Amino acid sequence: MCDSVYRERSHLVAHLAALYPSVRVHDPEEPDAPTVVTVRLPSGPAGWHIRNCDLHLFEHVPPGDNRYDGYDTAEKYRRLDEATRLLASRRPPPW
Repeated sequence: MCDSVYRERSHLVAHLAALYPSVRVHDPEEPDAPTVVTVRLPSGPAGWHIRNCDLHLFEHVPPGDNRYDGYDTAEKYRRLDEATRLLASRRPPPW
């Protein structure tokens, strides 16, 4: 994947991390993206590895415990989809 895709994803994860309680932790097993930002969605935690060059986007996210519960990528995005549906159902119609 190109760097711009990772940068775009980092911007979106930073936005999620501003909407929901979130923490960042260090993962020494991922040298290319050693920080994990875990967002506590209503449907469960979801985390993304973040590259060092994008860490400035996460200054608002405190360090903490990511409480990884063994979810895989499919489950992470199922949780994100569920949180999106919940948030969208609470929003008033546009305009």
